[in-house]
Amino acid sequence: MIIREAIPGDATALIQLFNALDRETDFMLFEPDERDISPARQKELIESFASTSSQLLMVAEQDRKLVGFIGAQGGSAIRNRHSSLIAMGVLEAFWGQSIGRQLLEAQEVWAKAHGFHRLELTVQVRNKRARRLYEKCGFIYEGTKRDALIIDGDYVDECYMSKLI
Repeated sequence: MIIREAIPGDATALIQLFNALDRETDFMLFEPDERDISPARQKELIESFASTSSQLLMVAEQDRKLVGFIGAQGGSAIRNRHSSLIAMGVLEAFWGQSIGRQLLEAQEVWAKAHGFHRLELTVQVRNKRARRLYEKCGFIYEGTKRDALIIDGDYVDECYMSKLI
């Protein structure tokens, strides 16, 4: 397993990863086929992330296939620049192989090196597996965002979680 920063050459594979994640689980933000991004635009986004110290996009690669990702976006105002918002996903076939933990650890190393103090994320209340992973990695529950999402016609709550580093 290789955890590394995304490169422009990953654009097409990253789109395929995002689309696969959206199809196989409703724990991701987007519905299947909701993402509408070209490889050229994805390449621009990867380059944009790489050109700043406040954003990160890392991938998990196994046998030359992208199987997971983690993205981090730092605050844009002086008052929240110390905070980084995280989103991540791992293909279901690779759950239970410590890939999520490795992605979180790599992101934390990056965050410390770039002066971040607070890592934060949201996770669906019903995604118990991800919540346990975040707790094992030192994240704590901060509150519930009620009716944050609509999935299959039902309102779903999200947990706010954070970790101070």
